[in-house]
Amino acid sequence: MAYNVLIVEDTPDWRAKLVGYLVQDEEEYNIFEAGDYETALQILDDQPLDVAVIDIRLVDWDETNEQGMLLLKELDRIADVNGTQAIVITGYGDKQKMRTAFRDYRVIDFIEKHWFKPVEFKETVRKAAEEAYRAREEVIDTKYPR
Repeated sequence: MAYNVLIVEDTPDWRAKLVGYLVQDEEEYNIFEAGDYETALQILDDQPLDVAVIDIRLVDWDETNEQGMLLLKELDRIADVNGTQAIVITGYGDKQKMRTAFRDYRVIDFIEKHWFKPVEFKETVRKAAEEAYRAREEVIDTKYPR
C-alpha cells in the first residue's frame, strides 16, 4: 500500500531533505510537495492525504507569519473524511504554537529542526500513515457496516 504524504516547507533544502528521507524509507509513499501556502491549499483540496508535514512559518523572514497554523485549520476541516494526520515541523520552537497545534488541531508530533533526527522523522511519518489508514477504516465501517 502506498501512503499519500504532503510536505509543506518553504525552504527548498529542508523540503528536499524531508522528501529524500521518505524516498529512502522502506515504506511506499506518494509524496506531494508545497513550498507555499497557496500550493499546499490546492493539494489539500485536490488530493486525499494520509499525512501532512507542515512547517509553521512558511515565510521564514516574517516572524508574524502563521500560514502553517492556517493550513492546520484547513486540514482539520477535511480530516474527518480521510483521517489525515498532521506533523508540525519548525525552526522556531514556539511553545504557544505547540500548545495550540496539539489542543486545537489533529497534530500528532511537533518536530523542531535543530533537534531533527531522520530516523525519528521516518518513524513518525510511518506511524501517522498507519493511523490515517485505521481512521479511514473506522469511517468506512461506520458508514457501511459489514
